[in-house]
This record gives sequence, structure tokens and C-alpha cells, in this order.
Amino acid sequence: MRIEIDQTMARLGMSSQRPPMQIENHDADMTIDQELQGNMTMSSTDGQLDIDQTAAFADADIKSILVRNEEYAARANQNVMAYVAKTAQEGRQLQAIEQERNVIADLAREKGMLPVQETGYGTVPTGTEKVRISYTPGEQQIDFDWPDPVIDVQPNPPEIDIPRWETSVYLEQQNSIQFRAVGGAVDMRR
Repeated sequence: MRIEIDQTMARLGMSSQRPPMQIENHDADMTIDQELQGNMTMSSTDGQLDIDQTAAFADADIKSILVRNEEYAARANQNVMAYVAKTAQEGRQLQAIEQERNVIADLAREKGMLPVQETGYGTVPTGTEKVRISYTPGEQQIDFDWPDPVIDVQPNPPEIDIPRWETSVYLEQQNSIQFRAVGGAVDMRR
């Protein structure tokens, strides 16, 4: 007689549930408050242009009475000195009359001659450097008083849903064992 053994192994089963994660993002709440009225102030100073033509006018013989009086006085002083020098020279020449020269005839000839006139070409004024020009530029000042905007931002946090993942382990097949006697009689009463 022999014994046969039939055996079935246990088998485990696994079932997993993996639901997806969900993220929902909300926009932030933002408000901007701004006054659209500001102040602008402007101030300016005028530029100043100065032109001094005194030297150019003097070239054209356009002078003030004070300048002209000074020139006349200087010229009169020069003329007096020249006359005194000339008269003294003529006196020295007349003193030398005994040296047999014809001094009186020479003096008469000098006094009778017309002075030589000289002419020339010139421009009035003689150059642009005689006119002095100076300019002081003006200034412009512009100021803005503009109020700053008030910006309020309230962030909304995201909603995150992470469901649990679950794994179930179960017995898919039960283990079993069977014994059989083959080829003989077995008393099973006992």
C-alpha cells in the first residue's frame, strides 16, 4: 500500500488603489487704488543776453559826451605841447639868423604849405571782436507730486487633495493537503 499526498499551495492576491493627486490653484485677489490727481509745478528763469557795442560805436565815432570830452581834452593837451615845441624850435631857428641862412624864408615856406592829406580804406567796426556778446541761459524747473498707488495682494493658497493609496492583500487560494491510501485496505474505524 502506498500513500498519495495531494497538496495545493496557498496563493496570495494583492489589489492596489492609487487614485490621482489633485491640485487646484486659485488666483490671488488683488486691488489697486490710485488717485489720478497729482500736482505739477513749473518755475523758470529767463535767459539774459548782453551785447556791449561800446567799442564798435567808438570805431564809428559814436561816443558818449563824457568820452568825447576826455578825448578833446587829451587832443587839446597834445596840440598845446606840439605848439610850444614848434614855437621853441622856431625861436631857436630865428636865433641862428646870424649864421647867414635864410631862416625867415624857410619858416614862411613851411607855414605856407598845406599839410599832406592821407586817405585809406577801412571798415567800421574794424572787427567783430569789438562787439562783446554774453549769454546766460535760463532754467526750467518742473516738479511732479504724484501719489503712489496702493496695491493690496491677498494670495489664495492652492487646494491639494492627496487621497490615500490602499493596497489590499487577500488569500486568493487556500492551501490544502490530502492524503490517500492507494492499493490496500485501510481500516478507518478507529
